[in-house]
Amino acid sequence: MTFYQAMQVGVNVMKPLIKDTQSKKLKQKYITAFILKNILCLIFCILVVTSFAKVFGNENSIVGVVTILGVLTFRFSNIDFDVKQSSFTLFSVFCIFMVGPYVSNLVGPVLRSIINFIFIMIILILTCHNVMLSNQSILVLSYLLLCGYEVNDINALINRVLGLAIGGIIVASIFYIKQRKVKFENKLSDIIKDVNLSNDRTKWQLKLAFGICTSMLIGELLHLPRTMWIGIACMSIIQPNKEVVEFRFKNRILFTFLGCLLYFIIYSAIPVKFRDLIGMLGGIMVGFSATYQWQVIFNAFGGLTSAIPVLGLEGALIIRLLNGCFGSIYSRVYDKIFDIIHEKITFRNKIEQVTTNGEI
Repeated sequence: MTFYQAMQVGVNVMKPLIKDTQSKKLKQKYITAFILKNILCLIFCILVVTSFAKVFGNENSIVGVVTILGVLTFRFSNIDFDVKQSSFTLFSVFCIFMVGPYVSNLVGPVLRSIINFIFIMIILILTCHNVMLSNQSILVLSYLLLCGYEVNDINALINRVLGLAIGGIIVASIFYIKQRKVKFENKLSDIIKDVNLSNDRTKWQLKLAFGICTSMLIGELLHLPRTMWIGIACMSIIQPNKEVVEFRFKNRILFTFLGCLLYFIIYSAIPVKFRDLIGMLGGIMVGFSATYQWQVIFNAFGGLTSAIPVLGLEGALIIRLLNGCFGSIYSRVYDKIFDIIHEKITFRNKIEQVTTNGEI
């Protein structure tokens, strides 16, 4: 493996590789590649986010974040159908980002929940045909972030639309360049035809979209700030694999608490002028994190850093913990109830089918 190839390897592969490599020289090469990759990635992210903020306004720096998430994901991932159609679809998802979050924030909680459900469901159907790729972890996350960082000023809105258009072009173009030689049997029409409540994929997409939106709706009715944190917790826990659901539920609350505690310790220990850098530190450490637990800890840093100017330190910590705990518990209970109801409906349909066939 060349040094460049080593820089392309994900953290989940590179860390075990470093651990198992016996050659000192080779181990040093892998460690250097791993560190350099994360440093360059962070510098690139900072440059992009800063550029978007400078061009489109500070309130639209989140558009730079969404663009970065898309670029880093779709350099390697795909959405399981024809590359040209997929490129257009990715840009269309950015068009959803332009409309959905803004429109949903204009209405009351119940109608907002319905609007978000429709748009999230569309995103899941178009981009999560192969659920093993976990594209929802980036695209639904991006949608929720844009909902949470809303804009009200008309000029800021125009800039957000322009920024998302440019971001969508960048992500779709990089995706096409990287994937253009890959041949897929599926077309977009096949993806749409495969939407069927009788298959596990569509049922999971429905479960995820409904779970995210109902959890945020309850949070809003309880007047909780930052309900996007609740939705993100739901998105993280409600997975197609039951073992993953159980594992993430058992770990998310504890490690959210540890993330808040570690943030508080660092925030209290360093000079005031360096506190805004804690979010950046979290971004660096996420790049070095190979496990879900550590990712939960360091993902808290960015969210808390952005929330403190609005909620204060104590408020941000309390809401992060409260929303994280509520989102996690709700997701687990909801997941079980959804499955029980689905099993009863399936069983009843089978009985009716057998009875009908018997009568015929």
